[in-house]
Amino acid sequence: MNTVSATTAWNRRSLIRLIPIATPEPWQSAVLPLSSFPTPVEELGPVRAFVGELVRRLAASAPTVETFIQFESLHLADGASHVSRNGRQWMPMMGLGVWPDREPPKIWTVEEFQELVPGEKPRPLMNIALRVTGAREARHQARDVLVGRGTIIQLFANLDSEKLLANARELLLPPIQDPSFKAFPFYIPLLEAKSVSGASSHQLDAWSCGAHTYIRESVEDHGVLIVSKSLEEALRGLGAKLSETEPREWLVLDESYVSS
Repeated sequence: MNTVSATTAWNRRSLIRLIPIATPEPWQSAVLPLSSFPTPVEELGPVRAFVGELVRRLAASAPTVETFIQFESLHLADGASHVSRNGRQWMPMMGLGVWPDREPPKIWTVEEFQELVPGEKPRPLMNIALRVTGAREARHQARDVLVGRGTIIQLFANLDSEKLLANARELLLPPIQDPSFKAFPFYIPLLEAKSVSGASSHQLDAWSCGAHTYIRESVEDHGVLIVSKSLEEALRGLGAKLSETEPREWLVLDESYVSS
């Protein structure tokens, strides 16, 4: 489903809520909570439409739109088949997602396996990410098709893709010592609400790698993490209102939305 058809689908009464995250200026952030990954169909329709409209505003003037697919959750709701069917348009390329506020990826050790208790799984070895290298529209299409599976990351920037990815490599590659993880063609940052809420403005500038907006389906946060320098403006443009009572939330009724 493309962004236009997603907008059409957002014509029935539904409530979208976002939980703000305390973030240093000029950054603003929030989590759009979801009941689960994969997200139930009846819940996903309004969410897909809302995210599509929010992205349209946040990415409107950005010359660079980058979309990545987190491999770990790609098996949910037949996600891998969608990638296969759309491979010619999306042209996915494999790289590595890295948490800038965590230990860098490394191979498992014998000691780690020895310390596992019965039933405990080893830590994830790495976080493979597929970059959608097709046309700009294909990058938005990938989001619309796969949203709700915990797979999508999007970055919007006012610098070109080469510089954005170079910034990410400069940030994420040096801490990696294990040679097994040093030869990927690109690296991208993985962020969660905990990362953002404890970060300084300088850290967010570095972790965003030059992007002004970072969106990630975050399994850790049970929803969609949105970090942007213009989030509040975009939300108010979609008719969102900040609740007056605690806990404060951004609330959006679809009938309050007027396309521009």
